[in-house]
Amino acid sequence: MAKMNRLDQIVKLVDEQGYLSVTDLSEKLDVSEMTIRRDLTRLNDQNRILRTFGGAASRRSEEPAFSGKPEAPVEQQKESIQVDEVDVLVATSVNAYYDRLLLDRVGKKNIPIIAESVDMPNQCTVVMVNNYQAGFDLGRAAGQYLKQHGVEKAYLLDLCFELANTQTRSRGFVDGLAQACPAHEVVLSINARSRAASAYQITRDALEVHPDINLIFAINDSTALGAIQACRELNVDLDTMVVVTFGLEGDTLKNELMGNSYCKIGLAMFPEIVSLACIDAAIGAHRHEDLPDQYITPHVVLTAATLPDYYNRTADGWKLNWEAVRQHLSLPARLLSGAPQYSELNIPIKIGLIVPFSEHEWYRSLTTFVKEHAGQYGARLVSIDADQSVRDEVERRRRAIARKAASLVEPGEVLLVDGGPIAGYLAEELRSKSNITVITNSVVVFNTLNPCPGIVLISTGGAVRYSSQVLVGPTAESALKELRADRLFLMTGGISLNFGLSHTNISEVTIKQAMIHSAREVVLLADHTCFTTESIIQLAPLTVVDRLITDDALQSSIRLDITKLGIRVLLA
Repeated sequence: MAKMNRLDQIVKLVDEQGYLSVTDLSEKLDVSEMTIRRDLTRLNDQNRILRTFGGAASRRSEEPAFSGKPEAPVEQQKESIQVDEVDVLVATSVNAYYDRLLLDRVGKKNIPIIAESVDMPNQCTVVMVNNYQAGFDLGRAAGQYLKQHGVEKAYLLDLCFELANTQTRSRGFVDGLAQACPAHEVVLSINARSRAASAYQITRDALEVHPDINLIFAINDSTALGAIQACRELNVDLDTMVVVTFGLEGDTLKNELMGNSYCKIGLAMFPEIVSLACIDAAIGAHRHEDLPDQYITPHVVLTAATLPDYYNRTADGWKLNWEAVRQHLSLPARLLSGAPQYSELNIPIKIGLIVPFSEHEWYRSLTTFVKEHAGQYGARLVSIDADQSVRDEVERRRRAIARKAASLVEPGEVLLVDGGPIAGYLAEELRSKSNITVITNSVVVFNTLNPCPGIVLISTGGAVRYSSQVLVGPTAESALKELRADRLFLMTGGISLNFGLSHTNISEVTIKQAMIHSAREVVLLADHTCFTTESIIQLAPLTVVDRLITDDALQSSIRLDITKLGIRVLLA
């Protein structure tokens, strides 16, 4: 099995420690602090760690138990499931990269997509609240509350997020607030990354710099919890602060709303109803029925006085009063009977649900209710963790690249095999070959091929770098001066048109350069994540490469530019 690359190691170390500084990571991974900072920026953009000043925090631990008890993660299926193994996919946008990578696989198999909350490419329909109107209603209610309590001017902290639906919520909230409270000021509007930890830190900093803030709008319950915790720790007067949440996703914020809390108003999105709509849409799409472009579900603004009108408090938590819903709210036409129109059918389909934020109470509630409703109609729900699915997808593509590389190998050839994230997969593919010679500085490759009698195996020797499991140093470089190979399978950390091939560690750079000089043909093995990245040390210009084997997630414009350099591009 391939050794984890440096980015995976960073995530693993940060998850284990909770927080590590740039200096700590630099020492542990034997790379420069500049490289670590670049890596952390990249991992933060991928939502794999939380970038902080001077280091990184784990996203696993960033949701503190604000309610006084640990929050259980969304229950995942024990089986390993991929996004293209379901009959219908209910998906929420994570970010452009995740969407493109995951939905590419789904699209190739013509699997129907039901978008949840925000539009996605190739969707059959989107199940969502009217985000602008809901935000407007909530903003107007917040302004009215302030007016009723003698507050003449609202000073707003908007804890927003980058997705289109959440941006619309924030815009609607400000417009509604302006109608009810003309004397208002948006003091700050900051992306809280849909995380409690981020919202907590932003709120603390904002209140210390702008103590006049008296209204906080949170685009979901997680950010609301972070804001509430910050207010508590700063001992903000309960009578001078109003936290408003968009969601009321589970029991936590309902309890806050009913208690002596900063949360005075909340908008209920009703995961019970959204889940029913998702199942109805999923089954309808599977049966090729006509679905509306937008499947709008109801919302309502609730306070401590009105929450019991829609929810009953039981020993097992808050339960939706369906009778009140049908009496007071406008349900989608397909749900007017209170359930999808399939009560007499057994529909044995597998419905996938992508969970982008497994710590969010919205997705815990949604998963529970979707699973419950699916079971009523013979369907089966499989929740799919977005982060893990993307990691699995990248590894699948790396394995395909290795398979393509191995298909080029002919009997009698002498190969040089470099170390890297694809090296272990390539070694597994080469095990079935015979009458070839493999020269390698990779400990993983050497150990994988060592039991194969049909392969002459030569190690370069040298000192082992623990982090990458490759042999480096003068001994290895001297050995390569005496050897010649027909083909080098090269791997590196960064590839760009301007900077060429680049890597993170000088000792690995020099051994890779020696390999290039010892080979008659250089075949670069690189998945799409390596491109447009520039590591700290230049290895060689891109023109030293004869062939590139990559995956089809690499943009066609980049592939075309590489082809213009005279490099043959092969897609795995």
